Amino acid sequence: MNKWIWSACALALLATPVAAADVRLDNYRNPQNENFRIFNRMYLDGVKGGLMASNAWIRSRGGEMAFCMPPDLALSTEQAEAIMLGSADKRAAKGDWPVASLLLWGLRDTYPCEKAGG
Repeated sequence: MNKWIWSACALALLATPVAAADVRLDNYRNPQNENFRIFNRMYLDGVKGGLMASNAWIRSRGGEMAFCMPPDLALSTEQAEAIMLGSADKRAAKGDWPVASLLLWGLRDTYPCEKAGG
């Protein structure tokens, strides 16, 4: 019975199309409607959370972090948006650039890590 359930779950997962969503700068700046604007903000907040979690995981294992935010800073979605859009302007980003990459680069610019021995 257990094998049958696992087989059915595997078949359902393999048969379901995967819709990987990636928000691009043009779509972020010019949402089609209010629902897309809300989705874009939720997406950016999720990217921010993922980058911060990844950075914390790297730090916990003694690795080199991508960015070094002050420990007492709670980065809001509005702040993350300003950082991402500033990063886009700094790089003269075209509309097809992924918002996630722009946020990462912006966080690296805004919160750089001190180099060892520097």
